[in-house]
Amino acid sequence: MWLLHLLPTSLILWIVNIAMIAGLAGILISYFIRFIPFINIYRTPIQIISIIVFCSGIYWYGGYSTEMIWRDEVAKLEEQVKESEAKSKKVNTVIKKVYLDRVKVVKQDVVVIQEKIREVSNTIDRDCKVSPEAVNLLNQAARRKPVVEVEPLKKDDKQ
Repeated sequence: MWLLHLLPTSLILWIVNIAMIAGLAGILISYFIRFIPFINIYRTPIQIISIIVFCSGIYWYGGYSTEMIWRDEVAKLEEQVKESEAKSKKVNTVIKKVYLDRVKVVKQDVVVIQEKIREVSNTIDRDCKVSPEAVNLLNQAARRKPVVEVEPLKKDDKQ
């Protein structure tokens, strides 16, 4: 039934209906043909061929029905994919906005740590002895995890 994908829907239905009607007509004709003397010898082959054509038409109609069900399912799933893509675009913009806000906060944290390093730099003496407070501050700067709490951005600070 994979060939049904290649044909338009109306053509498939037309062929199936023609096959069923031709088979049914052949069966009916074969019953009335027995009254005609010289043609009644063809009655059995016409009956057999008509039954085969009629059964083929019924089989094809089943295949056609199945094909239409699958085409409807595909159309529904394509619609769901379109909706999901639209929703994902919305979510991506929200995620990007949150990410940009967090980047600004991290940059503020780095600036605060750098300012603290400048303030503590005068605690280093000429013997290159560093106080434990300065070592902790430098470690925090390396990890980018400040102890200092940063206030949320104000409307004036946003760009």
